[in-house]
Amino acid sequence: MKKLIGLIAGVLLSLSVYATGGHVADAVEHAKAAAGAANSEEVTAHATEAMTHAKAGGGNPHTVAGIKSLQDAIDHAKAGHTDAAKKAAAEAATHLEAAIS
Repeated sequence: MKKLIGLIAGVLLSLSVYATGGHVADAVEHAKAAAGAANSEEVTAHATEAMTHAKAGGGNPHTVAGIKSLQDAIDHAKAGHTDAAKKAAAEAATHLEAAIS
C-alpha cells in the first residue's frame, strides 16, 4: 500500500512540475514575441500574456525576476516607450529561460 501511495504521489508531483515548466516555456515564447514586437501595443499584448503564464509557473527566483521585467515592459509600453519596453521584455525572456534550465 505504501508503494502505491508513493507511486501516486510521484506521478502527481511529476505532473505538477511538467505543468509549471509548460507555463514558463509559454511565458518565454510570449516574452520573446514582445521583445521583437513592432509597436507598444504588441509589446503590451505579448508581455501581458507572458505575465499570465509566468505567474502560473511558480515562485522560482528566476520566474519572479522575469515577472518583474515583464511588468517593466508593460509599464514602458503603456507609456509609449517601445524600445525600453522591448529591452525589458528581452530581459524577462532571459530570466524565464533560466527558470526552466
